[in-house]
Amino acid sequence: MNVQQVTPFFEALYDQTYDATLLYLTRRCADPTQLPDLLQEVYSEVYAVLLQKGSGYLQNPPAFVRHVARAKLRRFYTLRQRLRQWVPLQRQDAEGELYDDPALEQAAWQMPQPGDQVEEKWLLESIAATLKTCPPDVQKIFICHYQLDLTLRQTAEALGMKESTVKAKLYRTLQKLRTIYATEGADHEGA
Repeated sequence: MNVQQVTPFFEALYDQTYDATLLYLTRRCADPTQLPDLLQEVYSEVYAVLLQKGSGYLQNPPAFVRHVARAKLRRFYTLRQRLRQWVPLQRQDAEGELYDDPALEQAAWQMPQPGDQVEEKWLLESIAATLKTCPPDVQKIFICHYQLDLTLRQTAEALGMKESTVKAKLYRTLQKLRTIYATEGADHEGA
């Protein structure tokens, strides 16, 4: 797709979603000085997808921007950084020097993560219930890819499947979930 075709669509989408995206990132970003970088990364990725796939590729463009913002925020903060906001992972020795305590870090890995607390709990529970009706291999793919943050290749290796099979099952199920929850999620997101 060429730049002249994508740019007007992107600019309209940017104007439409900027305030909501900024609010979403502001609520969840621990360091406000990082907001400009996060916003730039979100919209850079959206623009890159539009250039690659075209504006017709996105069925619900505002929902796609929200998805990219969520993904960027999750990847922006490593687990360790997120946990340090809530749980001290260091101790002081006799001289007052801080050192990493493996026991605290191990305990922190087992604690529920603050980022996992979803505003729309009902939607999360409903999606989880829908996923439980999927075949076990699809459930395992979701666990590996979304809970364990494995790449598609790593997920395929872990489950002994072809990467193309993992990708196909993941995307088919995501499309099914989008179809089921697109209206509910979009309506509730703006509230």
